Amino acid sequence: MRCEEAGALLDLYLDGCLPLELSTKLDRHLLRCAACPGELRSLEQTIALLREASSPEQPSPSFRERAAARLQSQLAGHLRSTSKDDVGRQWILPFTGTEG
Repeated sequence: MRCEEAGALLDLYLDGCLPLELSTKLDRHLLRCAACPGELRSLEQTIALLREASSPEQPSPSFRERAAARLQSQLAGHLRSTSKDDVGRQWILPFTGTEG
């Protein structure tokens, strides 16, 4: 494997998204190469800094309620069951954090 190929795979490697065979080839390259391990460490540090700098925001309960109501209103015609057994019954949209 050449450095250009290895460099293009580093982000997928860190995410654990490479097939085993390709990951093994990249591991071997990283053991023999003088430059690519530095690139890998730099990418790891960049990812760590980005994760520290931006924490995922959680929507407020009122935002989730307004969004759920708006979606249910706009999609009401698409959510109704057509089965005779389910006349008048509406499917429930699965919103994270609004159960119970």
